[in-house]
Amino acid sequence: MLTDDLPWPELGNVSRGATRGNQGQKGVLGSPDGEGRCLLQLRVQPGVLAVRLNRQASDWYRTLDTEVNRALKLTKTYWRKARRRQDYDARADQDHMELHEWLQQLKDKVMSHLEVLMQKGEIQGPPYIMPDNIELAFLRGFIERQATGVPHNPRLRRAFGQTRALGLDPGAGPSKLGASSPSISLAGWNGLADKDAKDEEATPPASTPEQGTSSSLLNEVNHNRRTMAGAKAALARAQRETQDAFARYTACLDTEAQIRQQLSIAEERRDGLMASLVESFRSDLDSPTGSGKQSPLVDDIQNTLERSDSRASTSQSHDDMMNAM
Repeated sequence: MLTDDLPWPELGNVSRGATRGNQGQKGVLGSPDGEGRCLLQLRVQPGVLAVRLNRQASDWYRTLDTEVNRALKLTKTYWRKARRRQDYDARADQDHMELHEWLQQLKDKVMSHLEVLMQKGEIQGPPYIMPDNIELAFLRGFIERQATGVPHNPRLRRAFGQTRALGLDPGAGPSKLGASSPSISLAGWNGLADKDAKDEEATPPASTPEQGTSSSLLNEVNHNRRTMAGAKAALARAQRETQDAFARYTACLDTEAQIRQQLSIAEERRDGLMASLVESFRSDLDSPTGSGKQSPLVDDIQNTLERSDSRASTSQSHDDMMNAM
């Protein structure tokens, strides 16, 4: 009998540029027929080598294929947002990459196992139809953990078992372990990922004196998580207030520059009007029809103009001119 699970991959610090290439139609599962059987492509070219799975194998393979695609999508999303997130957890990111690779290897193992059964003659064909008495036994552990929401990662599985043995509610934490997706539940175990050394040596205790110590540690971890979340929220608010204050300061500078420009245009306009007024009075005085002697009003206007020329930039000269006129 085949082993229940594949060994968990220890990828280490791997490059994200590595892909499996263009596999075309390989591993694509068709729609179910009336009996619930689905056609599975085992080659890149469509229709070259296909096997019709039984109902149980079709359901199990569809669940596995869905998890592979979901893990790939979350991996792309996680990496795209990782550098912009302040709560980026490298351990959780590494665990998710290992989960995606493990799921892909399990999917490859299903296809290679089906080819072995076809070579041995247990699946007759062509057309190849999988009998109902054949079961993909190595997928049973994956399906059971998937149904109960237990993580596939052995390290996270031990932490999950320890939490359950302590009588804590796994769904009360930020990770919602009761969810059907192990990739989603994996990202939430950031607090337990910080205790790798303790999780490697820990076993689910029955009723031991260390239970109180473990409970106090978990309480401290939860308190620290809440404190850290509050600090992150306060930091985000402070950053927003800083950005708003800077935006208001920039708007005030722009308004000041516009008003200064309007004042400069008004002063230039005033100087032009004053010069035109002086030229008008001089032309009237120099004309033959004008009187030879200036009136006191003209003298006051000329004296005021002389004072305004010396103080053209002040508003007082403009007021004197208007009073004189």
